[in-house]
Amino acid sequence: MLTAVTALLLAACGSGGSTASSATGSQTPSSSPSSSATTTASPSQLPPVTLRFGVVGGPGEVEQFKTMAESYAPRDREVTVRVVSWPTDAAMLADFRAGAPVPDVFMADRRHLAALTQRQLVQPVDQLLDDRGFDFGDEYPRTSLTAFSGDNRLQCLPYGLQPQVIFYNKRLVRFDRIRTDAPQAGQGWTIAQFDEAARWAVQHHPGVAGSYLVPSVSGLAPFIYSGGGTPFDDDTAPTSLAFSSDANVQSLISTVRALRQPSGTLTPAQLERRTPLQWFERGKVAFLESSRRIVPDLRAQPGLRFDVMPMPSLGTSATVGNLTGMCISRSARDVATASDFLAYANSPGALGLVASGGYLQPANQTVALSDAFQQPQYQPAHASVFTFSVKSMVYPPAVVGSDDLEMAVDPLLTDLLQGRPSEVPARARAIDRASYRVLGPKLGPTAEPSQSPG
Repeated sequence: MLTAVTALLLAACGSGGSTASSATGSQTPSSSPSSSATTTASPSQLPPVTLRFGVVGGPGEVEQFKTMAESYAPRDREVTVRVVSWPTDAAMLADFRAGAPVPDVFMADRRHLAALTQRQLVQPVDQLLDDRGFDFGDEYPRTSLTAFSGDNRLQCLPYGLQPQVIFYNKRLVRFDRIRTDAPQAGQGWTIAQFDEAARWAVQHHPGVAGSYLVPSVSGLAPFIYSGGGTPFDDDTAPTSLAFSSDANVQSLISTVRALRQPSGTLTPAQLERRTPLQWFERGKVAFLESSRRIVPDLRAQPGLRFDVMPMPSLGTSATVGNLTGMCISRSARDVATASDFLAYANSPGALGLVASGGYLQPANQTVALSDAFQQPQYQPAHASVFTFSVKSMVYPPAVVGSDDLEMAVDPLLTDLLQGRPSEVPARARAIDRASYRVLGPKLGPTAEPSQSPG
């Protein structure tokens, strides 16, 4: 029989299970066929167990996960959740490749899903959660469930959604003073309005940079999708980027042109001294492309007043971003306990506990719309931009070798954004060729595409 999630993926309809218990310490995990316990077992019949929970993030994020894990207190056994952490997904995967044990439950970026499944490091979670009456229903965007699926199974449960948005310094940018086609705070806007607002900030505040866009595939993908294109030559099994296609070249020209005004973006010399985030915190950048993850850092800066806008549009609303899942290791020592904890960690109460730290944007949309995430008493005033940008999220294909792809093309993307609009076609072709050497058929060290992609 198909599980509720599999049915959702194949028939585009939700399941009708019941909602998992909230993070009150009173959850009673359901038994499953793989569990060593029975429904009538008493606590004395179940030996204590230690569960390893792997997370990725900075110290503040890790502390939120520890608080959530410490609050896990099932009634039928003593479970100690030991949190292990890495600063980045790349560091975590490097440890796995080096032979480090995979935690029983761990977080993973969706772009690494192909590598995790290829190495058989995860096991599907749909049936395990369905057995526990976990409610998928309308709580999760269907696209997020599809993005974490493979072989018609849900490989990991969507946990965090971090769509790319535009942060702006409210001291440097005054939409009410822009005379021509002024944007409305918190509302959709065009690349032309973005360009005009950045110019206004530079003209009225000499010495500041107008904007900073991330020179990466994910940083430029929103503009490519918005212009009607796609970054890759195939959305299922890409062999190359497709930046040199006609539609993408036009979108990239518009994007580069928006950065070409005097002091349009941070200079290479400035970037050697400080990160874009640090310049924004110092009030030296009007607009910054980023995600919810930087909000706690911005709130900690005395006197900094900031808000957020959706990504500028070149035709249709579009953005990309990080999609984080919570996975169960194929080598989990106690699959039933791991599944119980997974259901608990994604209950509204547990998600609200982590979201209250300001870092996490929950994939669960009920929690994402709650005050635990929106936090109306704090900046930014238009936190709803984070939530409603989820509707415009596009998920590029998850490719094996995504880190290698970044290393190959990011320097070329930096040159593209810092160059002239007239240079875009040639630079786009060079980017596609470099990506083919990573993603294309491995025919030898001099492999090249037979023709320019797109």
